[in-house]
Amino acid sequence: MAGAENQSGAKKGDQDTESIRQRLNTLEGKLTEAKGLSQPPADAEGRGRAMGQAVKLSVELVAGVVVGGVIGWALDQLFGTKPIFMLVFLVLGAASGIMNVMRTAKTMQGEPMPGHHLRTQKARDAVTEDDED
Repeated sequence: MAGAENQSGAKKGDQDTESIRQRLNTLEGKLTEAKGLSQPPADAEGRGRAMGQAVKLSVELVAGVVVGGVIGWALDQLFGTKPIFMLVFLVLGAASGIMNVMRTAKTMQGEPMPGHHLRTQKARDAVTEDDED
């Protein structure tokens, strides 16, 4: 019984061994390809850049709200109208922060800003007017 563990009932042939080896090589190639597709590329620089952009967007939003709140608080202290200016400028600061975030996000995506073609057209017109003088 001791030798029965290492022996199978079928005789091994060179063709069987070669076909098994080919199938293993094919399977290994498919596994390597699947691993490459399933795992995202390890791009530390890209992740760092994305994190920096996320921090930039959040700081711009918070900065708008904080600046608006401080201006409103200062005006309330100056004129003695406690919550009115602070509330108004908090809303204005939030709107400004949201607009800044949208503007920055569009430039990060590479999309031109609304009216960009008009600004560039004005610059081209100004250059051609200078050339004519």
